[in-house]
Amino acid sequence: MLLEALRQEVLQTAMLLPKFGLVWMAGGTICAHDPASDLVVVTPSGLPYDELGPEDMTVTDMAMNLVEGKYRPSVALNLWTGFFRARPDVHAVVHTHSPHASAFSVVGESIPIITETQANWFNQPIPVTPYLSIEDERFATLPIEILGDGFAVLLGQHGVITLGETLKQALERAVTLEEAAQTYTVAQIIGTPQKFSAAMVKNSFDYYHTRYGQKPGRKAG
Repeated sequence: MLLEALRQEVLQTAMLLPKFGLVWMAGGTICAHDPASDLVVVTPSGLPYDELGPEDMTVTDMAMNLVEGKYRPSVALNLWTGFFRARPDVHAVVHTHSPHASAFSVVGESIPIITETQANWFNQPIPVTPYLSIEDERFATLPIEILGDGFAVLLGQHGVITLGETLKQALERAVTLEEAAQTYTVAQIIGTPQKFSAAMVKNSFDYYHTRYGQKPGRKAG
């Protein structure tokens, strides 16, 4: 079986989506790119994850040709592979329907940066696309253009896409974004949320990714 370890990781990540309240039933998608082989592993379309095994994950090439698997891949594979081509720094996509973040997509409003954790992971506010039918010719390109060099984009009146170098990063971004959207919603009820400036966001993001934690060269104390 090709890419057995990555298939297992894709399935395990998919199984975590309902645990974190990010999808229900067969909703959402997990897709990962293997840079060594330039192949893609993606969850199959419309099947509940808890009934699947690693062998049920679909393997395609970057042109979306089936390489191995018995099921049809995610219907949005053209968009997932588009992200990998446009952003060689990322190899994982997580797509969810998490309720609070998706609510912003319904009203066509971007999600501002309001917490340090959110700034650490995203480096910019989360933009939103207009509604795009999956059969719209812009579906596979406009979200990529609107995302730019960010790590998340909202699909108008649909849901959430987060990216990462790894599946773990993409999943953590999905969880962080849903938490931030919920926090922002509650904060608006209490008063006026304080948003991070662009400079504050950049400083927080740079610190988290270059100096926080067990980074090489970091001194104790």
